[in-house]
Amino acid sequence: MLGIMPQNIILVHGAFHTGECWFLLKPILERRGFRVFTPTLPGQRGNPRHPLSVSLKSYADCIIGVAGALDGPAVLLGHSLAGFSISAAAEHEPGLLPTLIYLSAAIPKLGRSGLRDAMPSGPSQAPKMKLGFSSVFPQDRAAEFFYNCCPPDIQSEAKLRLSPQPLRPMLGVVRSTSERLGAVEKHFIECLHDRVISIDDQRVKQGNQRFKSVQTLDADHSPFYSDPDALADAIERVAGAELYRP
Repeated sequence: MLGIMPQNIILVHGAFHTGECWFLLKPILERRGFRVFTPTLPGQRGNPRHPLSVSLKSYADCIIGVAGALDGPAVLLGHSLAGFSISAAAEHEPGLLPTLIYLSAAIPKLGRSGLRDAMPSGPSQAPKMKLGFSSVFPQDRAAEFFYNCCPPDIQSEAKLRLSPQPLRPMLGVVRSTSERLGAVEKHFIECLHDRVISIDDQRVKQGNQRFKSVQTLDADHSPFYSDPDALADAIERVAGAELYRP
């Protein structure tokens, strides 16, 4: 067992977040034998770029750059808005990214698909935000919206890690084919108490793609904060490898 090569996994954050959001999950996965990469996408705090120069393509290029530097393919997990980012990346480089995990994520349809195809069908519960080249999520609403199953200390820390969100990537379009994105193995992890994408909407939008597996967590929109051990279990089941546990 000790001779097994660690499995690469790239964790891609969603809107208003950065690669810092995985700080509880990353060491758990590393103890289970994964090599974990947590990029911060362009335009977010820690990877500054003018919001007008950031696009969905910028996000996909960032992911492909991380994957291309690795020794071997990677499992690619995208949370929330990053469902579109990982889809765009896998369409361009399916050989580097043969396994996708959508964590309560936006799912594009094959062909030409915008975020409208993936978002909840009912009225949005999100708080009103001032729109510009980027927007800032109000910290006083973040706990009830993103982190409703988290303990208070984690809610407080998570709110401090929020980042302004460039708007152009949210207007982007994924163009995909059955031969590339359609042929990549895909899995979905749904969250029962999600207030961003309700469990009903998550299940409806799963029809946008074909998933090899669907797992359910008793968690909010951010299980990497509220239940990182259960999320690690779900990821490990997808990876399907006999990984060494110390």
